Amino acid sequence: MKKYNDVVTPILDQAAARPQHVAWVFNDRTISYQEFVQEARLAAYKLQELGVKKGERVALIAGNQPEIMNIYMGLALLGAAVVPINHEYGEKEIRYIVEHSQASALIYENVLRSHVESAVAANPTPPAMLSMETLIESWQGGAYYEGEQQGSEEDLVLICYTSGTTSTPKGVAATHNNELASAFAYRDMWKITPNDRLLVTLPLTFAYGFHAAAFVALVSGATILLSEKFHPRTALDAIERQKPTVFLGVPTMYAMMADVAAKDVRKFDTSSLRMAAASGAALNEQTISDCRTRLGMIVKPYYAMTEVRPIFCFDIDDVDNKYPGSVGKLILPTEVRIVGDDGEDVSVGQAGELWVKGPSYSGAYYRDPVRTSEAMEGGWFKTGDIFYEKDGYYYIVGRIKDQIISGGAKIAPIEVEEAILSMPGIAAVAVVGVPDPIYGQIVKAVIVPEDAEPDVANIKSHCKDLIADYKMPRIWEFVDDLPRSAAGKVLKSALV
Repeated sequence: MKKYNDVVTPILDQAAARPQHVAWVFNDRTISYQEFVQEARLAAYKLQELGVKKGERVALIAGNQPEIMNIYMGLALLGAAVVPINHEYGEKEIRYIVEHSQASALIYENVLRSHVESAVAANPTPPAMLSMETLIESWQGGAYYEGEQQGSEEDLVLICYTSGTTSTPKGVAATHNNELASAFAYRDMWKITPNDRLLVTLPLTFAYGFHAAAFVALVSGATILLSEKFHPRTALDAIERQKPTVFLGVPTMYAMMADVAAKDVRKFDTSSLRMAAASGAALNEQTISDCRTRLGMIVKPYYAMTEVRPIFCFDIDDVDNKYPGSVGKLILPTEVRIVGDDGEDVSVGQAGELWVKGPSYSGAYYRDPVRTSEAMEGGWFKTGDIFYEKDGYYYIVGRIKDQIISGGAKIAPIEVEEAILSMPGIAAVAVVGVPDPIYGQIVKAVIVPEDAEPDVANIKSHCKDLIADYKMPRIWEFVDDLPRSAAGKVLKSALV
């Protein structure tokens, strides 16, 4: 395989090999690979004309559109890095990311102008502001960037800010080498080829949508069927109409699509999909079963983090769910350890914290030596996730910070959630630990019913053979919906 030193050249090679092959389908637009790379060179020329220099960071906030990746390629050509910001973020989040990344410029979608300007107004060194529409209009009919590829190998090309369980977002810095290692690992893992059509409903300003979906598709020469945003019925309609071969999502998206199928007399055709993959949170067995029975969709869980990706995945050709609850096998060349409280590797089958290292991780949070030091140990990245391994397959138990300790006993919320979700009539559930003067913590279940509120006694009866009594929730709450982050993850801190 050809050795690449930058993120742009593999896409240029795809365009040279198949110039008229469709790179993007978005609304009523179809964009070929030739057109896409031409627009990337137009973007690079204009960005250089506006003063963007090698080593600088440029923030970008916008809803889904192919031009996000044009700008990414343009900045990469100039040796600059893009800092994508989700357009649903509040002013405080935008202000912090722009200031912390020391972005020299901020490109925004016009509809977000007042929101963005208000967010950065108080920054000590506000960035140069430019609307995306103005930038796109300015490069139409303009000159192409014909200079050398300035960014390569260990130069920063992407900084994705991830909130996780911390108070302020962490900037996950990625070099050209990091991005290439990750993209080719995904490509090989999912066997992506130019014949594939990826339906992308994830935000392109999130690492999952930006990298695992769009960038992986582009370096593979595949076609991206881009949606402005995710809606379960719209996604199912798109699968039926556009015939994608690959769909990527978070577990919530699959649960919502299965719920639509359960309530609709219409039978949705998902037969074009050769692969549906889920990451971003734990994928419960009930959702896997619902997607299979209601949609004919075989959903494969995989495990990745913004910091290191990918780590575990199932063989996409294996349609049997032989290892329920597992996220699959290790994806080489990533290395892993499962480490106990004493800092030593645990025995096979025992649970401990997952530590990883590999070529997709740069080894640092951007301008954050304290949290970098906390997350690293002897070259290993400490994920904060509890795992165990059996027969070469890996199982996630939960987050260390989510773990409940009640009366000295450790309880994994995911185990309790799985038990409750296996009962009919439960749409979603989140289990948390709440302070208790006697036990330290007691278990609380927050439930979203599908229709009528179920009887707690019936839920307990259903769960009694699935979980130990000490794991049974002592507090039960029913709500219309669970609080979620912009990435779709449940905000458990809001439930305590």
